[in-house]
Amino acid sequence: MILLYLDLEKVNDLCNICDMAPFDVSVISSNVIVDGSSVMGVMGLCDRTVELKPVTTNPIKIAEFYNKVKPLGAYFSKE
Repeated sequence: MILLYLDLEKVNDLCNICDMAPFDVSVISSNVIVDGSSVMGVMGLCDRTVELKPVTTNPIKIAEFYNKVKPLGAYFSKE
């Protein structure tokens, strides 16, 4: 799973990356799931660690997505 501590400064960058992805990206925090392209939805999850879940099974596309969000502070977790 891809995790990211989300603060207000990262919202626009994350939403732009999710919007350009050729698949949907879910942003998950405990029991709340929002579309990664929704600025208002993602903004509601600020100041917490969220899971970024690409809705694809293609490992190459997932790796490409991870490389784009890694500069924002994203990291893999084995949980």
